[in-house]
Amino acid sequence: MKKIFLFSFFFFFIIGCGYKPSSVYQNKILGNKIKPIVEVDVKNPRETIFLKDALNDAIYTILNKNIDFENYDTIIKVNPNSSSLSILDYDENGYPYLYRSSVVLKVEIVDKNKKKYNYTVSGSYDFTISTNSVITDQTQLDAYKKASINALNKLFAKITKEGIEK
Repeated sequence: MKKIFLFSFFFFFIIGCGYKPSSVYQNKILGNKIKPIVEVDVKNPRETIFLKDALNDAIYTILNKNIDFENYDTIIKVNPNSSSLSILDYDENGYPYLYRSSVVLKVEIVDKNKKKYNYTVSGSYDFTISTNSVITDQTQLDAYKKASINALNKLFAKITKEGIEK
């Protein structure tokens, strides 16, 4: 009985305060079928592949939308503007062990009403390596993908904000 009362109280409290999930606001801009386009960065084509994977994963998992290249409602076009890998800290022997991977993405969204939205988002990811070791390409690419996911999360927050204002 107590559980039913608490559940009912919580349910009516959430409804009464006007709470809506962010997906309600995102749906005002995004359709159910999205066509993702990632521009290939000539300087770093391998990073572009990881960005494409991160975008596809985010569309499926975060937005809960489908990817469709023919019957799409919305186009998300991502252009990797810049990426960097910087050393943040050194150990007592002078070897770098703390790094930050940063990425800046330029994004153009054409919504289901053919209105264009332009965004510039950035993301970063901090990671460590064991002392006296060399950073591998795979570690760099994994860090780039995680920084890209961070930037895409910021993009989805901006889309939600646009949906609230609409």
